[in-house]
Amino acid sequence: MKRDLTKKVVCFMAVAAFAVIANVSPANAKRALAIKSLDIHPYQEAVQGFMSTVNCVVEETVYMKGAGGEHVIFRLKKGGVDLIFTLGVNALNLVLDKFHNIPVVYSFVLNPGSTKEIFSKNTRTNMTGISMVIPPEMQFKAILQAAPSVKRVGVVYDPTKTIKLIVEARKSAKKLGLTLVEKRISKKKDAIEAISGMRGKVDAIWMAADTTAITPESIKYMLLYSFRTGIPLIGISDKYVKNGALIALSFDSEDIGKQAGEIASRVLDGENVASISPAKPRKLKLSINVNTAKKLGLNIPDVLIAEAYRVYK
Repeated sequence: MKRDLTKKVVCFMAVAAFAVIANVSPANAKRALAIKSLDIHPYQEAVQGFMSTVNCVVEETVYMKGAGGEHVIFRLKKGGVDLIFTLGVNALNLVLDKFHNIPVVYSFVLNPGSTKEIFSKNTRTNMTGISMVIPPEMQFKAILQAAPSVKRVGVVYDPTKTIKLIVEARKSAKKLGLTLVEKRISKKKDAIEAISGMRGKVDAIWMAADTTAITPESIKYMLLYSFRTGIPLIGISDKYVKNGALIALSFDSEDIGKQAGEIASRVLDGENVASISPAKPRKLKLSINVNTAKKLGLNIPDVLIAEAYRVYK
């Protein structure tokens, strides 16, 4: 805890200096507390983006699940925090039921709608943020560019978690001339069997952002299944492309922070947080695994490779 508190003081001093540069006096400036669920580079990039956009003093701290969080609760109860910026589900859950009087802008939550029903208009009127769900249409367009012969896209999902995303995916698939082959599950242990049941019925598999379907075990099996069957896998982030998925669209962490900062500025300027709808990421990065493409017998167009943020060979 001492280390966390020390780090928070150092961060506060650094961003207080930024506030002076921005012509905001630290003595009377509004303050935001950025709470990271982990001390990782993408979160730090997002905090930097947030600081570059929001016109207030920003304190920064880390809360990891199982580590208590008393220092965060103490800081918020002390007062003087006008807005909370959370990064990751653990940070969001920490403040979810404790501070209804402080506006919250969340980010890096895979499926916000399943996180203690934070979108309930009756009880969550102090929250908005960045929904970390990439539009299915953009993902389907990417797979068609990489593998034009794809006609049937398989997906495993839990209707209680991602039905809105699946409804959007159905519309996007139809628009692009694709058929969405759906496998519904309600338990994590059923994901692998559902994937196996797609053999011969799909031309590609889409990893939807579903916390029931996406587990370490199911991801490992999807990658193995892709190579065994010669069916491309659409990943949900760059790291899965690195591990063997054909393509993925992922977020720009710094721009996520900038988006959150723009929302926070509106709230700090007096706009009602409840009136601000959650935003979708506006800047995405394409990753391609050329080695996987070769194994699957695919020839990725040069123009697509040129557009990619990362290319694995």
